[in-house]
Amino acid sequence: MGKNKLLDMIDKLSQQQVERLTEIAVEYLNLNTELENTTPKSCPCCGDANARFIKRGRSGRKQRYQCKSCGKRFTFDAGKLTAYSHQTEEAWTTFIRDTLSLKSLDECAANISVSHPTSFYMRHKLLSFLEEAFKDGELLEGVIEADEAYVQESQKGILVTTRKPRKHGETATKRGLSNEHFCVCVAADRDGRIVVRCVNRGNPSAEDIEEALSARINESGIILCDGKRAYNKLIYAKKCEKVVLKSHQDYNKAYHLNTVNGLHSRLKKMLYCYRGVSSKYLNRYLALFTALEYVGRSLLAPEVDSIRQLIAGVSAVKHIRSLSSEGILAF
Repeated sequence: MGKNKLLDMIDKLSQQQVERLTEIAVEYLNLNTELENTTPKSCPCCGDANARFIKRGRSGRKQRYQCKSCGKRFTFDAGKLTAYSHQTEEAWTTFIRDTLSLKSLDECAANISVSHPTSFYMRHKLLSFLEEAFKDGELLEGVIEADEAYVQESQKGILVTTRKPRKHGETATKRGLSNEHFCVCVAADRDGRIVVRCVNRGNPSAEDIEEALSARINESGIILCDGKRAYNKLIYAKKCEKVVLKSHQDYNKAYHLNTVNGLHSRLKKMLYCYRGVSSKYLNRYLALFTALEYVGRSLLAPEVDSIRQLIAGVSAVKHIRSLSSEGILAF
């Protein structure tokens, strides 16, 4: 399948999803505007919930406060997506829409008239926020499908010194599954809730699977897997029933792995649009994939948990200067 055909399919299938998530994200940007003239509830620097604040001028168009407890100064949107950003609300809206449409960095930069590095920092600030926002989600329950996908290691944008450099599209130097592949643990229940997280290189251990999925799996469910023994520790801890499906001959209408296999396929198509992503940023792009999947299944409806409430509670977004040096996996 060619790139143009794939992008056309994505545009047709996800246009309403992109518009919906963009509108919800804009609500968050508007929330920052609403908070501009209000006193913060707690200090983002020292965390004192009982601190008192005084106004200390403005930083650009943003109201600045000073905490009487620690003496630090900050703007009203400290720790939020728009913090330390010189771009307008309209530019962020356009950038969010383009990112959710899986456009390249250069296309995103051209649409809001910024440089390539600025587009890079904006994207990773947004992805860092999404990773934090989807870290703690709803528990998967009932019938749960679990399987792994493997993504070839990529040191895109980094000078490779530990091995012979590869060109885009080349296969790993070792045959089969090896430490040149990263394991992405994927789990999904029948209500559309999913967990997608990269844990380690090669075959995952029982500790890797437990670390990736334990916090998001409810007890007393039914876990469908391909028989990998590394799932036993998680299944025992969660008091779940294990159903092994080694081949399609074992599938039926109730028990199958079609859901996670579909997630694997869509994930790899998304990564293909970027010609692969650097492995140290993989979990951030998995958060973007999770966001697109959640919007498609309407799991962010107000009656479940609105994205506005979710974003308003996120205060761990890193300063933009730390995004380029912070990795998620050790090489």
